[in-house]
Amino acid sequence: MKKRIKPLLFLICMVSAAAMLYTMCSNARSSKATYVALGDSIAAGYGLPGYSASQETPPADSYQSVLSRFLKTDAVNFAVTGDDSTDCINILNSGKADAALSDAGIITISIGSNDLLKPFIEIAKETFGITEVNGSMDISPIEDYYADFKDASLIDMLAIANDFADKLSDNKVLHEKAQGFSSNFNEIINILKEKAPQAEIYVTNIYNPYKDVMVLGSSADTYIREINNAFTDNSGSYTLIDLYTLFAKENLVNTKFDISSLDNINLDPHPSKEGHARIASAIIDALNSKHAPSEVKTGQVKSTSKNTVTIKLSCPSGKSGYEVEFAPSKDGKWKKLKDTSKDKIQIKSGKLKSGKTYYFRARSYNNLNGVKYYSGYSQAKKAKIK
Repeated sequence: MKKRIKPLLFLICMVSAAAMLYTMCSNARSSKATYVALGDSIAAGYGLPGYSASQETPPADSYQSVLSRFLKTDAVNFAVTGDDSTDCINILNSGKADAALSDAGIITISIGSNDLLKPFIEIAKETFGITEVNGSMDISPIEDYYADFKDASLIDMLAIANDFADKLSDNKVLHEKAQGFSSNFNEIINILKEKAPQAEIYVTNIYNPYKDVMVLGSSADTYIREINNAFTDNSGSYTLIDLYTLFAKENLVNTKFDISSLDNINLDPHPSKEGHARIASAIIDALNSKHAPSEVKTGQVKSTSKNTVTIKLSCPSGKSGYEVEFAPSKDGKWKKLKDTSKDKIQIKSGKLKSGKTYYFRARSYNNLNGVKYYSGYSQAKKAKIK
């Protein structure tokens, strides 16, 4: 009887070990949240070095790539140059993105610009008498037309500009596209909440790439503001990244328009390399705001022995740990001294010279999926080292 028990116990142990191993592997697979990028040519990195319409991986300088490096995971790219909100819905309903969405921890969406840009280009072509194939997103013929203004009289230029302004003003098609976007956008969010219920969704609104371009800027702004009504900054379903305000303050697009040098026209509405960097930074700031713990409070800081300082720290909210820094003066160069999870810590380091006075500060952080989200720094306090 005992001989039979041993094989049975061995089998039970093996089954249990296999179950534990499976659980560990499953947890290891799920420890990294998938990042899914949806949208148009802005999300795809159009115009940046290394861009190709057929590639799955966007250029290294695209906001999508910068963000994926911050998240320490590869992005799954479903952004397609030329796509509008209807195209985005079709991708989501096709099932192509289902597997990625089911594992998604972070989703970014850049959509809506082409809902306006497509009819806008058609109006421009009609005004300028450009006989390109309808539906083309190529704006080079319009650039060429603007460049030809250098050979025209001021009266001719104003006549064309006024004609263009009249056609853009209170345009029925543009109003319909701007107002119709809201329904499509809500459908996109609803699909994502169903297919990626655990994901955090970060949405960029529409900026005005032509704010400094004659006629185009003010006319485009009317419809961009209208389409941006679809987004809300206090949505419980997604976090809004306000590119409209950011790009209005700074020149972050490829567009160039100088009335004194019309042969160097560039109407490309896409973000520059710096523009992509600022978009990524805005999303990272939003992530940090969501996940970072409260700011640290520094209590007593003192030194009771050689090369040693004792620091008391507190953080009202949950945190993974603290990062302690020191500097020779309040306005001096700060350097990392210690990473700790303790609220009271004694640090001994050769960096702390006896008889010297140093300033100390700390910030708390949360470690999620291998990414650290930091609070602001505590008030600096000084101590003289024994």
